[in-house]
Amino acid sequence: MRIPSSPLFANHAETLKRALLHGCALIAALAGQAATAQDVSAEPILQIFESKWETIDSRMADIFMAGYGRLWLPPPQRADSGGLSVGYDVFDRFDLGKPRNETLYGTEAKLKALVNESHQAGLRVNTDFIINHNGFSDNNTFDNQGTVTTADDVTFVQSGGYPGFVSQLPGLPNGEYHAQQSVDSNRFDGRLAGLIDIDQDIQLQYVRHPIDPSNPQNIPAGTAGIFGRGPANVATPSNARFYPDQALGGATYFDPTIGQNVTLYDYNTADPLAGDPVLEDSVDLIMRNARWMIQEIGVDGFRLDAVRHFDQAVLNEFDRAVFRAKQTTLLDGSPDHAFSFLETGGDNDLNYLQGFIRKDINNATNNVGGNRDALDFNLFFAIKDNLSANGFANDWRNIKNRSIDGHDEGFANNGSQGVSFARSHDDGPSYLDNVAHAYLLMRPGNAIVYMNGKEFGEGRDFPQDGRGDALGGLYGDQITTLVNLRNTHGRGNYADRTPTADQKELLFYERENSALVLLNNRGDAGYDERLVQTAFAPGTRLKELTGNAENASIDPNDELASFVVVDANGRVTVRAPRNKSLDNATMTETEHKSGYLIYGLAGPEGQMRLTDVAGADLTQVLPGSTPVAGQGGPMGPSDNFFNGRTRLTDITVVTDDAFKLRLQTTPVSVGGVRDVHADGDFAQFRINGGIDANGNGVVDSVTPGAVSYGFENFTGVNSPGFFNSGTGVYEQTIDTTALAEGEHYLTGRVYRHRNPATNNGTPGTEGDGGPALYTDFREVIYVDRLKPEAEVLSFQPFTSSPNNLDDRDLIVGSTDGTADNMHVFLDLPAGMSDAQVLQMALNGVNDAGEYDADQWIYGFFDVTTGNHAVTIVTFEQTGNSNVQRFGGVWTTTSQGLGLGDLDADGLLEVSDISGPGGFEQVLASNNALFDAAADVTADGRIDTRDLLELGPELVALGGSAAVLAEYSSALLRRIDLNGSGQTNADDLAALYTNLGSTDPLYDLNVDGVVDVTDAQLLVGDFARTVPGDFNLDGSVDVADYTLWRDNRDTGGRLADGDFDGDVDTDDYTVWATAFGFQRGAYSAPALAVPEPATAFLAALAAVLSTPRQRRSRTLVPH
Repeated sequence: MRIPSSPLFANHAETLKRALLHGCALIAALAGQAATAQDVSAEPILQIFESKWETIDSRMADIFMAGYGRLWLPPPQRADSGGLSVGYDVFDRFDLGKPRNETLYGTEAKLKALVNESHQAGLRVNTDFIINHNGFSDNNTFDNQGTVTTADDVTFVQSGGYPGFVSQLPGLPNGEYHAQQSVDSNRFDGRLAGLIDIDQDIQLQYVRHPIDPSNPQNIPAGTAGIFGRGPANVATPSNARFYPDQALGGATYFDPTIGQNVTLYDYNTADPLAGDPVLEDSVDLIMRNARWMIQEIGVDGFRLDAVRHFDQAVLNEFDRAVFRAKQTTLLDGSPDHAFSFLETGGDNDLNYLQGFIRKDINNATNNVGGNRDALDFNLFFAIKDNLSANGFANDWRNIKNRSIDGHDEGFANNGSQGVSFARSHDDGPSYLDNVAHAYLLMRPGNAIVYMNGKEFGEGRDFPQDGRGDALGGLYGDQITTLVNLRNTHGRGNYADRTPTADQKELLFYERENSALVLLNNRGDAGYDERLVQTAFAPGTRLKELTGNAENASIDPNDELASFVVVDANGRVTVRAPRNKSLDNATMTETEHKSGYLIYGLAGPEGQMRLTDVAGADLTQVLPGSTPVAGQGGPMGPSDNFFNGRTRLTDITVVTDDAFKLRLQTTPVSVGGVRDVHADGDFAQFRINGGIDANGNGVVDSVTPGAVSYGFENFTGVNSPGFFNSGTGVYEQTIDTTALAEGEHYLTGRVYRHRNPATNNGTPGTEGDGGPALYTDFREVIYVDRLKPEAEVLSFQPFTSSPNNLDDRDLIVGSTDGTADNMHVFLDLPAGMSDAQVLQMALNGVNDAGEYDADQWIYGFFDVTTGNHAVTIVTFEQTGNSNVQRFGGVWTTTSQGLGLGDLDADGLLEVSDISGPGGFEQVLASNNALFDAAADVTADGRIDTRDLLELGPELVALGGSAAVLAEYSSALLRRIDLNGSGQTNADDLAALYTNLGSTDPLYDLNVDGVVDVTDAQLLVGDFARTVPGDFNLDGSVDVADYTLWRDNRDTGGRLADGDFDGDVDTDDYTVWATAFGFQRGAYSAPALAVPEPATAFLAALAAVLSTPRQRRSRTLVPH
């Protein structure tokens, strides 16, 4: 941590300290570098801009199928210039978008959903992160409120400025920013592209996301809103979620850059509001935001923007902020460190560029370290200058050793550092962009492919266009082919194989004993034939892997070989196509700009099948589609729009509790000659990022960085083709019940035989000992065993009119994240069948709109007070659906008193009970009707239980004597079981006759069966009398004695006062005890003082006279 400074003045000594500490860190980082045993190409990074988070999420199947390993996303924070900004003009670092106030890309929840789905698919996610600056607004910015007068102007300073930052203070007219100046005149303090530059040396100490408005240490708050935004820096309890929870304890590490121990605290993701506000300066806030992005949003690192415009020592603070921030480990239990790469720009001072790179984390120590690399701008500019339209000027010698990769160990192409790219959002491509991508994607190290999704239109001058074929589709598969080859053949040391005399125009390099890459920068037609030395064994047949040799546009005269054979000296004769072709038959010249071929060892061939447990192929799919040119019509969206949004991949639907993953390989031949090694000697499979899918209790391969990381061994059928005449079969039964509903990502990997210690039974078929080389077979499945589940999230007034309690938005959620659409209904009768409700939804009734990730919304007007019933129909993209009913959604509005006020007129009237639409009518409908004011039990149904509990509610609401009398009569009418028009012993006899039945007329407690409990309810709760009143006339007198005498020992039950099934002297005792009881009017006092006051009767009266507490509004589906 930095030395605290005075709240009002910068600590200039800290600037010097940062510089000195940076020098020490640089020396340590350089000393820690070591050459790797074998050069490796990491799975490439897909930079995808100009697409909404949900669009990228929907294309995860395509991203997975293409073979990318990491996403680079644009800045997700709220932008200063509004909802169309790409995001580099940061306004609020903790505002990632909210429902109905989204950023260009979406909301915080949608970004989280995308990150989670990326992790599911085995990818990591980096977002752009900006330390250098905020937005364009400064102290000269003001909002004229749309008027010509200056009296109502609101300045940016008055609004509070940027959340968490100080715009102006006495003695600091520019607050925590540098004064306006050009970045060209001052790299560190100037405004890059007009963006206000943060002064990292000012160390004002404030609570920058205040929670308690009375705290004097809060950052100065804004006093007025600006540009439609509320004032900034206003204290609110919800700001607690932007702070780590110190009660979790933290972890202490030694930071060598400051020579001190530091304690790093984590965010409480289970209880976000447990965060603890602290005093900090502006840089601390930025670093807190970085840790929040990792722990709360789930990102795996960042692309740091504009790092050459602030002191490199600030990056040590960044390293500290993100150190051990990821709370999940790798599969072997070791820490999963965040990885970031930096926008440094190009520079001839390689020592300066090296200072941005730090890779000194050692898990064996307790030291803070860094895991950051630099975008390879030096290599990018060299490519752009030397893969130009001017073939005479192009020179590979100006490219191949320009990478920053060469500055750490002296090897410019071993992949130890540098993140290469051929184009980006900032910079357009070289003229020979296809050649550039072939060159970069087959090199060791990290490489990026940039895609512009074009979702926001064609007319935007920023960001730059990307590769339309980054995921395949409308514009072909050149890039996806290269990505796949990088993954399958991207191991083996880089070896330059270019003939000395040809190094200007040709670049041939080998990934040793794996692939030979031929690159040509010439702009004319034809090819260049050369004899090239390789490390392949004599007689090896190398297959052309890109398809260019078979492409008529590149090879119209069939002059390029689809395979070559290594001669006795390890050499091959190859032809490298130039970037134009000439059809000798038609004399047509074509500029294809694809002057490259890749020859390599053949991988296994075959297919992946997904079957049921009996072996039948799974045939239900969610079909993908390929966009076609012009499908948007002359006035519709562009081809680029559809290319960016359309999912290509078919997704197989799995509905059973288990399925089989089956790999079948076939014998491989190259040029008509069998390549037995390509038949494969080993196979594995992986589900998602790596889970125990073969049931042995562990993930079989957990070594980080290994080609088999996350993979499982086949424990079912495991019959490699190499040992079985070329035909291989691998099969595994997958327990689908262990997989969550929704999409999952399956990879079957079959390895080429390379083991020199094994043969297939024929001497001479031993492996060559080369690096791992494989073929991946990929499938995406959608598990759909269960119905989609939903929940009610809120039923609050419209945000546009929060004081109008009657008009409300019902927001519902998909609990399992599988909903494709939802329909919501309010107060449907419980008697409606699911089929009836489903048909309403299919007819388009109450189609809810998307609100947020896995959330839908529908508005209702004139909502009454009461316990509402919500019915949700959820559809999945498979067509699966579910109808769920949720009772007890309580609302208090201006319409009605609530329970008992069925006509919602604000009065309790006799008609609310027995009039048209009154309680009795709703009850008698047997749930063909529903009224929120009648659902006293809050279960979404209207039944006898609601009638019983209505009385205390009426008393509590001050019901008149007439209302209570009518309610008492309603109770008696409910137990007129024989329909005689009066309540007496005959009704009790009718109930006894139906003991054991399920007839709802007699099932008074609605438990599904008629039993003695219903008899007890009839006497005590409905007739409002006591045991001993055998004739149910409300009085315990001689007439009841006579009834007891006549039924004694006869087997009758009318005088069964103790409800034990017979009439005997015990029942006489019940009568005698209650003798003299008189039923009074229904009112709280009358029921509170029974006569006689036996304990039994007192308890009964207490229950009836006390207003019962409304049932919990817990939203439980019924």
